[in-house]
Amino acid sequence: MPADRLPPGEGSPPIADGELIARFRRGDGSALDVLLIRYEVPVFQFLFGILRDHHQAEDALQETWCRALERLDGVDPGHFRGWLFTVAYHQAMLSKRRQKSKGQAAVPLPSAATQDVVPDPGPGPAAQVECRDESQRLRDLLACLPASQREVIHQRVYEGKRFREIAAALDCPLNTALARMHEGLKRLRLLWEKTHA
Repeated sequence: MPADRLPPGEGSPPIADGELIARFRRGDGSALDVLLIRYEVPVFQFLFGILRDHHQAEDALQETWCRALERLDGVDPGHFRGWLFTVAYHQAMLSKRRQKSKGQAAVPLPSAATQDVVPDPGPGPAAQVECRDESQRLRDLLACLPASQREVIHQRVYEGKRFREIAAALDCPLNTALARMHEGLKRLRLLWEKTHA
């Protein structure tokens, strides 16, 4: 059993969250393993307590880790636990809102008499072209990433897979899939900023 998982009083004390985050920032992927092991169950139980649905809690847990990895570079390591649970809470609230909006009745279509005066809520032609251009630029930048990072981002963003499904499809540990997503998004952000400079 690793030293950081020993019960109190046996072996060395657990490695602090701040130290694990510092190690992960230096490229030690195993530090993320320890954080996942440490927080996966308590965060899931927290989410399940709010959502009361196993699948929703699992989805919110995946999103929590995704958001946490996207913002890990800016987190105060000394307050990681509280910050992580705050991220989880926000994901639970988003999940509740999505469920609530799914349950609402559809908005009635306008009658034929009023149809002429109802404005089209969709984007205009210029906005559609700009959106297409931005999407193409993003796909071009995605092609510049290492294949391992590109594949995780593609499966997550374009195929909507959960991280556990991605890890299974790529035959890699969950923490590896999460780390590839984190590094890939960081690189994409830098490339995007360079092309817009």
